[in-house]
Amino acid sequence: YKSEFLANMSHELRTPLNSLLILAQQLYENAEGNLNDKQIRYAKTIHSCGDDLIQLINDILDLSKIESGFITANISSVRFAEITAFAETTFKPISEARHLRFTIETDTTLPTSIETDIQRLNQILKNLLSNSFKFTEKGVVKLKIYEAKRNWKTGNPNLDNAQRVVAFAISDTGIGIPQEKQNIIFEAFQQAEGSTSRKYGGTGLGLSISRGLAELLGGTIELESNPAQGSTFTLFLPLVNGITSPSIKSNTDNLKAYKHYQLAPPVSEIDSLLNSIRVTNEDGETKSLSIVNEMINETGDDRTNISTSDKVLLIVEDDLRFGKILIEKANENNFKAIVAVSYIEVFDFINRFKPVAITLDVKLPDTSGWKVLDLLRNDLNYRHIPIHLISGEENRSLALKRGARSFLLKPLDNESLNELFSDIISFSNKQVKRVLVIEDNELESSQIAKMLGSDIVKVDIAASAKKAIKQIGTEDYDTIILDYSLPDMAGNDMVTKVSEIKGRLTPIIIYSAKDFNKIELNVLNRTSNAILAKGVNSLEQLLEEVVLHLHINYNDLPADKRRLIENRRMKEDILTGKNILVVDDDVRNLFALTTVFERYNINVITAESGKEAIQIINDDKIKTDMVLMDIMMPEMDGYET
Repeated sequence: YKSEFLANMSHELRTPLNSLLILAQQLYENAEGNLNDKQIRYAKTIHSCGDDLIQLINDILDLSKIESGFITANISSVRFAEITAFAETTFKPISEARHLRFTIETDTTLPTSIETDIQRLNQILKNLLSNSFKFTEKGVVKLKIYEAKRNWKTGNPNLDNAQRVVAFAISDTGIGIPQEKQNIIFEAFQQAEGSTSRKYGGTGLGLSISRGLAELLGGTIELESNPAQGSTFTLFLPLVNGITSPSIKSNTDNLKAYKHYQLAPPVSEIDSLLNSIRVTNEDGETKSLSIVNEMINETGDDRTNISTSDKVLLIVEDDLRFGKILIEKANENNFKAIVAVSYIEVFDFINRFKPVAITLDVKLPDTSGWKVLDLLRNDLNYRHIPIHLISGEENRSLALKRGARSFLLKPLDNESLNELFSDIISFSNKQVKRVLVIEDNELESSQIAKMLGSDIVKVDIAASAKKAIKQIGTEDYDTIILDYSLPDMAGNDMVTKVSEIKGRLTPIIIYSAKDFNKIELNVLNRTSNAILAKGVNSLEQLLEEVVLHLHINYNDLPADKRRLIENRRMKEDILTGKNILVVDDDVRNLFALTTVFERYNINVITAESGKEAIQIINDDKIKTDMVLMDIMMPEMDGYET
C-alpha cells in the first residue's frame, strides 16, 4: 500500500510542480524582454526550488521501490574501463570547478570486466562521489577499484561465498563523520548533524538508496571515517554475480554464432576486406541490437582510452567488419574512434565524447539514419558536427540538401576512405572558414558580407561570373553563395561551371530573387545544396543556412548573430503551424503547455480526458499532427487511450 500511495502522491505532486517549472522558465527566459534583472532572478529561484522538490520526489520513490522489492537487477558483463570513464566524465568538471584533485586508480590484477547492473552501479558511485565532493572543501577525492581480501563484514552470503570480490573505495579529505553517527547516516532522511542539511543541502536519502542498491547487486557498503580527516565509503561487489535469474542475464549464447574478426587488419588487407563486405547481412536478417552491441563492445573501440585533447570520430554503424575498418582508418589518422550501433547511443556519445565528425550508416537496427541526420541538423547543439552519410543506395543529392558533409555509396574502396579521412582532417583543422559571395549588386553583396562576416568566417565577393570562376580556381572556399542572375553569364551555365570547378565537397547555396520554373528547379536541385529566395527576412535565413553548411558551432558565433538565429527559429521552427493535441485532466498543465507551444506558433487542441481525446482524433474536420498524453487520468488512463 505504501508504494502505491507514494506512486499516486508522486503524480499529484508532480502535476502542479510541472506547471510551476514550465511557467517559471517562461518568465526567466524573458522572451518579450519586459522583465528586469531582479525579476528574472526571482523566476530562476522559483525554478531552482521546483527542481529541488522534483529531486526529492525522485529519491523518495527510489527508496520506496527498493524497500518494496520492485527494483530488479539487469546483470551483464561490464568493463572496468567503462565504469572509470563514467566517473571521470561526470565528476572531472566538478573537481575543476571546486579546485579539488580527483584521482581514479584501478588494480592492474583485476580482470577486464565485472558481472553487475551498470545502471545501478553508476547510481551508487554517483551518490557516493557526489557526497564526497559536497563535503570536501579542499584536498582530494579518490576512487580506487581493487580486489578485496576478506575486509568486509561477514554475514553477506553473496560476498562470503564469492570466489573474488571487487571493492570500489571512495575516499576524501572532507569534514568526516563522528563514530557515533556512522550507523544512522544510512537511515532514510538522516545526516550526521542537523546543521549539515542547512549548510550543505540534501535530504539524507542518498546513502540509504545506495545501500539498498548495493544489497540488490549482492554487495554491501562499509564506512571508515574520522572527523576533520575525511571519509572512505567502500562498495563491495562479487566479481561474478550469481544473484539473478538466467532470464535477466544477457544471452551470451547467441553471440557464439557470430565469428570474431581481427580488430585492426594490416593496411594491405583493407581493400580485400572492404570488397568482402556486402550492403546487407549475408543471411538477410537484421541482427538484434543487443547482440550487435555486445559484439562491438567485445572487439573494442577507443571509448575507454580518450583524453580531453583527443580528436574523436563517432562511427554510427551496425556492420561489425566495416566498423572495425573505420576504427583502423581513424587510428591511422590519429583519431580516437567510438562505435555507436543505436539511435540512443548516438546522442549519448556526442554529449560524452564531443566528436569532430560522424560517419552515419543509413540502415540502423532501431531507426533510419535519415532520421538521425534530421535530428542532428535541426538541433543547435549538434548541427555543427560534420556528418558523412554512408548508404547502399544512391541518394547523394538528398543527403547534401539535408545538411550532410558528404555522401559515400557502399561498397567502399580504400581510396574512398582515404578521401573521407583527408576531408575530416582538413575540415577539423580549419580555424577560419571562407565563403565566396557571387553577386553583382554591390549593396546586396555588402549586406551579405556584413551578415556573415566574423572572426571565424571570412567573406570574399565576386561581382561577375568571370571573376568568380577565377577565384574558385585559385582559392579554397568552404561555401559558395551564388546569385542566379549575373550580367556576363546565364544562370544555368554559371551553376554548371561552378559545380565543375569547385571543391568536391564545397556546398553551393543559390540566393536569388528569380522565380524559378520547374526545369530550372530540377537542375538546381541536382547541383546545389540549398535554394533561398531573396526577401524581407532572407538574410537571417541565409545566415542560418551558411552556419549549417560551414558546420560552425552555434556557441562560437557572435552574440548578435546567435540572437538572429534564435529569433528566426522561434518564428520559423519546424513545429510552426502544426496541430498538437494535449490530453491532461489537470487544467493547470493544459494552461502551462499551451503557453509554451503558442510561443512557437503551434496550434494547441486540448482534451481533459481520454474519451474526449479519442473523439477529437476521430473527427475528420480536426487535423492532428501530434498527441501529448498524460498517463495517469481518471476513467481512461493514458495507456488505454
